Amino acid sequence: MMQAGAGGLPTVVLRAADGSATATVHQHGATLTSWAVSGAEKEEEELLFVSPLAVFAPPKAIRGGAPICFPQFGSLGPLKAQHGFARNMEWAVDEVAGDSCSLVLCSDAATRAEWPHHFKLTMQVSLLPNGALQQSLRVLNTGDSPFEFTTALHTYFRVSDVSKASVVGLKGLSYFDNAAGSLATDDADAVTFTGEVDRAYIGAPSPLKLVDLGRGAVVMVHKEGFQDAVVWNPWEAKAAGMADLGPEHWRGFVCVEVAQARSGAVTLAPGQDWEGRLRLERDTLGES
Repeated sequence: MMQAGAGGLPTVVLRAADGSATATVHQHGATLTSWAVSGAEKEEEELLFVSPLAVFAPPKAIRGGAPICFPQFGSLGPLKAQHGFARNMEWAVDEVAGDSCSLVLCSDAATRAEWPHHFKLTMQVSLLPNGALQQSLRVLNTGDSPFEFTTALHTYFRVSDVSKASVVGLKGLSYFDNAAGSLATDDADAVTFTGEVDRAYIGAPSPLKLVDLGRGAVVMVHKEGFQDAVVWNPWEAKAAGMADLGPEHWRGFVCVEVAQARSGAVTLAPGQDWEGRLRLERDTLGES
């Protein structure tokens, strides 16, 4: 169902066939901005974070939800713009059903002014039984020459307090520490948060587990196609310099991102495509 969302921007609202979840996708940036799960005896619980100071005014990217990074993640590419341009652009709604939708972004003069390649992106969101959500991103080379790209689904998860959150499943992996500007190895059983964390894990496994002790909640993060994972929270000082986040709201989220980044760019020949998938499941602590 299409309806006006925050800032009056058009959105697609989905409802799971079994009534277990709802989702909202903003047409701007094809940004998933809500995933809310209904428990057997509980009110609907929002699992994604959108900053109360987020700006819903294109071409500004939405601060929160799940922005799409393309054709580069961070600065891993030729563009000056951090994370590329896909999250800043108006996508076209392709198909809408009760529990799924797809949006597309095709190259045009504006995209080629920044990145001289022909492409078609398709982003699909589907609500599955028992509150699960699946998101996929397909990249198709529609031109007559090869190109390479890096990408990510930059998902912001709502937590009770970042100090009570942890990410499990990355022990023993090498990661690039963007805060320190160096490679390191994670020897801890879980990633915890006592300061800025900005880590791109190379060759991350699936699933990963986001644990929120404050709510007794677990989100399982399953991925296919994406080789890497990124864990991020800017902490107080850096957040204070972000006008659409501010000095307090950083406490309420952890980003666990599925990415194709530090493992290397994807190269697509003319007519070739690539697809990455993400599946999210909400569990209760002790049941996952």
